[in-house]
Amino acid sequence: MTNPYGPPPGQSPYPQQGYPQSGPMPQQPMPPQPMPPGYPQQGYPQQPPSPPQGYPQQGYPQSGPMPQQPMPPQQQMPQQQMPPQFPPPPPGMGRLLIDCSFHWLGWAFLLFKPQVTINGQPGPVLTWGKNPIDLPPGQHQIQVHVNYLWKIGYATAVIPVGPGQQLDVFYRAPAMVFVDGAIGPTPQETPGMGLTIGVSIAVFVLVLLLGLLPLAL
Repeated sequence: MTNPYGPPPGQSPYPQQGYPQSGPMPQQPMPPQPMPPGYPQQGYPQQPPSPPQGYPQQGYPQSGPMPQQPMPPQQQMPQQQMPPQFPPPPPGMGRLLIDCSFHWLGWAFLLFKPQVTINGQPGPVLTWGKNPIDLPPGQHQIQVHVNYLWKIGYATAVIPVGPGQQLDVFYRAPAMVFVDGAIGPTPQETPGMGLTIGVSIAVFVLVLLLGLLPLAL
């Protein structure tokens, strides 16, 4: 029969608090503890963070065509100036190609024109540069001068001309109006250039002395 006053001393239907019960206890799984940030979890490899959108991954080229950079414009090469071409002389005729020039110090010659005289007869008015003159075969007396305020810079040469032949003739105007010019088959030096330089130095010294004369008095 049951004890109305409860179980006898030393027996209790309920276990006392603070003491483990007799017999094996079932093991409950431990909840996983979170790892601190910055440390990889055990058992699982750490994956690298994915790069933000719009930026390429390091070590791998971008997919798609590369942007083409504009090429620098090519510099245009200056065209080489070709000498003036003249048609061939008429059949049975020869040609003189008279090249007229002057020194750059005589820039005033730009205002005037040279002229040729052929066998004592006035010929055409020339220009500074190359001038073709067609003549029949034979020897011809060629004289060139400059139509200055008066005729200056005379130069004369006798030139034999053959049929179909072209000869170069070079005329050089003088540096001073009181000196003759020069003519020949090769480029000529400026006649009277040394005299012109000497006169220029003498005039400069004279002007300098006249300027210092008042200071000496």
